[in-house]
Amino acid sequence: MNKVPKEPLKVTYDCIPCAIGSLITLFKKGLISQEKQDKAMRGLLKFLTDVNFDQSPPALGKEMHRLIRHVLNNPDPYKEIKHKFNSLMLEYYPALKEKTANASDPFNFALRLTIAGNVIDFGPNNSFDINDTLKKAESVELAVDHSQNLKANLETADVLLYLGDNAGEIVMDRIFLETIQHKNVYFAVRGAPIINDITEEDAEMVGIDKIAHVISNNDDAPGTILETTSIEFQNIFNKADLIISKGQGNYESLSGCDRNIFFLLMAKCDHVANHLGVRKGDFLVKQK
Repeated sequence: MNKVPKEPLKVTYDCIPCAIGSLITLFKKGLISQEKQDKAMRGLLKFLTDVNFDQSPPALGKEMHRLIRHVLNNPDPYKEIKHKFNSLMLEYYPALKEKTANASDPFNFALRLTIAGNVIDFGPNNSFDINDTLKKAESVELAVDHSQNLKANLETADVLLYLGDNAGEIVMDRIFLETIQHKNVYFAVRGAPIINDITEEDAEMVGIDKIAHVISNNDDAPGTILETTSIEFQNIFNKADLIISKGQGNYESLSGCDRNIFFLLMAKCDHVANHLGVRKGDFLVKQK
């Protein structure tokens, strides 16, 4: 395994085709009408010519999707898709909950299940199959496995902050939180719609508000860019004894943060995989 660099993850040339691919995905899914596609693509290409490489990929994504929403005159183009995946995973919730409870190690299974759920995404290389996700949860080898450290930290932490990620997989997050039964959990969501990232509406839809204090970070980045989140969120972030960070966007924006963070994610691109010292497609539980 490669030595993992200590520098925060920044935008590189690899992020440019990824950004364009994300927009093309919107085209293919019919979320941008034919008559607006040319304007959207030209606007994005113009934006990318002046991109700042001294920032995290979520900072780039934040501005890019603000541009797309402006072109579409739609504050939440993924709203219907998010609702669809939340509803789909809620249908599987009873079976997944039972499977977790009957596992030989419920903590380990619930942890792997929520990481495997991180494949639910709408980026340029998206795909999702529930049966494949279950197989991954049961059999996948973690490229980095600090799960026992996480379990030990959960037993001693007074305040747990859980940084949520995407719609659909939030149902797996619920199962994991119900499994660990921590007494004082804050569950953080985005402050406004951004791609398929979760908002308060999604958290309430799947019942997270019944088992955790749902808080907004009051930002519309596809990650957690601390300097642009609210003071209220930053206060909770700073007082938490333990932070669980779900997904690649949260890793990209917090990789340089000096806190007790456990990153739960699948490395979805070569740039992030190289930064982590793993391969694209690997799953990991990594302590900061």
